[in-house]
Amino acid sequence: MNKKELSDTAQQRLIEQTRKDDAYFRSIIENNSFYIIKTDLEGRYTYLNPFFCKMLDLQAEEWLGKESLSLIMPVDHAACIETVEKCFADPQNSFWVMLRKPTPNGVLHTQWEFKVLKDENDAPCELLCIGHDITPLILKQEQLLSLVDVAAEQNKRLVNFTYIISHNVRSHVANIIGILNISEDFEDSKMALGMIHDSTLSLDETLNNLNEIISIQANTSLPVAALNVFDEIYRIFQSIQALNSGPDTTISYQFDPSQVVNINPAYFESIILNLITNAFKYKSTERSLEIELNLYDEEKYKVLTFKDNGLGIDLGRYKDQLFGLYKTFHRNKDARGLGLYLIKTQIEAMKGKIEVESEVNVGTTFYIYFNQSDISIVSDTNNNL
Repeated sequence: MNKKELSDTAQQRLIEQTRKDDAYFRSIIENNSFYIIKTDLEGRYTYLNPFFCKMLDLQAEEWLGKESLSLIMPVDHAACIETVEKCFADPQNSFWVMLRKPTPNGVLHTQWEFKVLKDENDAPCELLCIGHDITPLILKQEQLLSLVDVAAEQNKRLVNFTYIISHNVRSHVANIIGILNISEDFEDSKMALGMIHDSTLSLDETLNNLNEIISIQANTSLPVAALNVFDEIYRIFQSIQALNSGPDTTISYQFDPSQVVNINPAYFESIILNLITNAFKYKSTERSLEIELNLYDEEKYKVLTFKDNGLGIDLGRYKDQLFGLYKTFHRNKDARGLGLYLIKTQIEAMKGKIEVESEVNVGTTFYIYFNQSDISIVSDTNNNL
């Protein structure tokens, strides 16, 4: 075998080995669990590996030459473009970015490494992007953040309860002990017993309030029923007519009387009852009381608006205290500061929310958001706490 034949044989073996290596590496690229794509300098697809196509349910040949941004959620376009610009500014290094992609099964959270590819003249020719799915990690992080929020809320409630116990309960007990200590100095024993009786009743009311709040917060599975809003509110109004000292009170319903809300009946009655009694309690002495109710849909909520033309609340001064326990904003002797706290607690127990607008001596509007998603309806409408 002469030198030429040896050279041709070596060259043939090199070609065969190159083909084998190419097939081997292509097999790795096309059968791994990573996303591998390439784009031209204008961001158009030049290659999509099978795994990427499978996860996004698309055909590679249909997407070659199309804009890569079209398979990225619009909210992440800026982050993608910024990462590409970094690659071209520093082509020796790769850069990472997290991108969300729409799929038939929902949003896919992905993490990518971008790197500029160069041609034989050392000029940028393509962009190589290697990515992987981080959706389970993102979902786990969201769950952890949710738990942190729950823990923070529980801690806030614990601080609140600590304040109640250390201040309200202890003050009642201290008052009773003080009366007992000086009871011998009272010439009239009935007076001493009367004072003890009053303090004991106040302590009992405080403990009952605490028990009611604990019952609400401990209820993780509330029975829900479909209630006719107009019928329920009208019934509640009728049941407390004796509390309405003004015969000229006007109540108007600005919604279809056939509308239904899915809610725990006991909580709904408690919420409406507190709103009505507050409207009666804090009405203006300068004008007739007017109450207006409306009901409309907003995303996953049924929103009930409860508007009155009463004394109003100075939100600039009291906004952060509005739903606090035992917080009062008027000088009424019968104000306990419990109603709004209970309303907020009950609404949040049903995964809803409450918002308020108010102006002093003009009136107040409450926006009650009743969550209507992920609930199971029961037939019994006489459920208690």
